[in-house]
Amino acid sequence: MRSPSNSTSIRLGTSLFAALSGSIFLSACAGEARTTEPENPTSPTPMVTAEASAPTTSTSEPVATAEPQPSVSAASGPTALPSSAPAQLPKGMKVLVIGDSFAEALGVGLKSKEAETGVKVVLRGEKATYIPEWAGPNRGVAGMMIQEKPDLVVVALGGNELAMTNPDVRGPKVKQLVGLFGSTPCVWVSPPLWGNKDNGLLEVIRKNSSPCRYFDSNVLSPDLPRGSDKIHPTAEGQKKWAGTFLDWAKKERDGASSTFSLKVRPSDE
Repeated sequence: MRSPSNSTSIRLGTSLFAALSGSIFLSACAGEARTTEPENPTSPTPMVTAEASAPTTSTSEPVATAEPQPSVSAASGPTALPSSAPAQLPKGMKVLVIGDSFAEALGVGLKSKEAETGVKVVLRGEKATYIPEWAGPNRGVAGMMIQEKPDLVVVALGGNELAMTNPDVRGPKVKQLVGLFGSTPCVWVSPPLWGNKDNGLLEVIRKNSSPCRYFDSNVLSPDLPRGSDKIHPTAEGQKKWAGTFLDWAKKERDGASSTFSLKVRPSDE
């Protein structure tokens, strides 16, 4: 029969053995688990969010960019005139006005605007004169051109020939007079008609006055105030007629030329 002390010792030994065996087993399992991990683990890869992983080129609608601005050339700088703005008449330019009493009326109107425009007007009009006189040597147009050296010649003739029955005979004389101006810019200003006076002379002048420009007073400056004779313009009418002509000359000036020049006469003028 075993003593109580021996039984107790046996039980303690058995328990200790079981505990040690379990500890060894757990240690072995833990060691086996650790051998599956790398010896030198690398730094963990940072988690990539959906926003960070998106490509640099967005698939959303492109951001609107500013429209490219057209290059500005030197001609469009502040010193250049807009295409729609009429060129001004050069200060000090000389205008020679020749013709009959209508030339006198227009010339007086132009002279009244000399201070405003800076244009010098030389008036050589003569009442009751005719186209053939001015085309021939008697009026001395060739000498005037040499003496005055005008920048522009303005002709106002034909008012005294509106009663002719055969105005076509004036065609060659119109050409002859225009030829005296050489290369100087020129404008033939038609007489403003009165009443029903139109015998076809104005059409003869228009067709034969090229390369001079043709200013049709009856279209461009109608309803002029007339004097007591119902023919010639009043002082107010002279200024109105002259003002319309100057505005037209500014518009028709060839701005590309360094000196005064008119645009080439259009085919329908």
